[in-house]
Amino acid sequence: MSKRKERYYISLILLVIVFIGASLRSPISSVGPLVPFFSEELHLSNTTIGFLNTFPLLAFGLFSPFIPKIARKYGMEITLLIAMVFLTAGMLLRGMDGTFMLFFGTAIIGLSIAVGNVLAPGLIKATFPFKMGLMTGIYSFSMNIVSALAAGISVNIATSPDYDWRIALGMWGVFPLIAVVILILRMPILLDERKKVFKKIDASPTGTLWRSPLAWTVTLYMGLQSLIPYTLFAWLPAILIDKGFGENEAGWLMTIYQLGLLPTTFLAPLIAYRYAGQREIGVVSGMLWAVGLIGILILSGSWIIPFLIITGIGAGTTFSLAMMFFVLRTNTAVQSAQLSGMAQSVGYIVAAGGPLFLGMMSEYMGSWNLPLIILIIVGFIIAVLGYFAGKNQTVSE
Repeated sequence: MSKRKERYYISLILLVIVFIGASLRSPISSVGPLVPFFSEELHLSNTTIGFLNTFPLLAFGLFSPFIPKIARKYGMEITLLIAMVFLTAGMLLRGMDGTFMLFFGTAIIGLSIAVGNVLAPGLIKATFPFKMGLMTGIYSFSMNIVSALAAGISVNIATSPDYDWRIALGMWGVFPLIAVVILILRMPILLDERKKVFKKIDASPTGTLWRSPLAWTVTLYMGLQSLIPYTLFAWLPAILIDKGFGENEAGWLMTIYQLGLLPTTFLAPLIAYRYAGQREIGVVSGMLWAVGLIGILILSGSWIIPFLIITGIGAGTTFSLAMMFFVLRTNTAVQSAQLSGMAQSVGYIVAAGGPLFLGMMSEYMGSWNLPLIILIIVGFIIAVLGYFAGKNQTVSE
């Protein structure tokens, strides 16, 4: 292959990582701010909305263990191509009339996102083994900046006289569609090398991995750091509305919270990769969650904004660190995909309880105080798990 063609394909894989990252959270973050619109029209309770937000997480958890095996057979990028096609379709279906299509489209979205969640870290490790910190930062940054924009812009689209909440939900399908186009452009090299990464290696999580205390620590860290943001994606706008903010204000405050993610989603992987161990940053990541959520619990008005930003910084740090653990605590791209599959399978099942049960709890108690206190406690637990997951060793040791 000529140097020019090689640079062309490397540029395409960089764009694949960017647009897959941009596709994986906006379908979720755009839902919370739009709940007042479609829940009223479709007559949905908090419990039903909780089920809706739990659907993708259950799909992540139940489908994740099978993804490495599928990728071994077809190749990571071809598997991702199929997932992005289905993600685009799911986002269009979700906006069609009726509660059934809302849930059906959300289920397809959950299965599709699961593929990206599991395979993206392995793709980064396989393609950019000497720039994992930088590429993980770019991947996380693209994911979270689009997620932040989705939270704020979706309400403006929904309230526009020319559009509605269906358009606001479906419009973010443009990012997986672009990812599909880029992956198709890579098809010539994919057909030649599709089994290169997983060749001769069983990509299913091994018994050794399931028995590894370090793997379980990473898995629980992944699950609990997912529980908080996905609960906030679902309910933070409702919490803010209860504190006296309007619907548009709540949507843009959700964006401010997510803008706090952006510096750390890029910087945390670079910092983490520079050191053999990540214990200090692991502890700080959980403490940021706890401090930010305490502010959201006890404050209101403009005083809440700095604590939304702190919460966002915690979210960005924990997410990026979880992604880095998949590559830093393993020795190969295959092992990275195995740990990613295990952590996201069990972790997202743990996280699935957040939007559902905390939403039910708030509906029963008529207040968000106890759910927020539970999330604060989870933040402290994340700090403890971050200390142990940050130990300088790999799962095979």
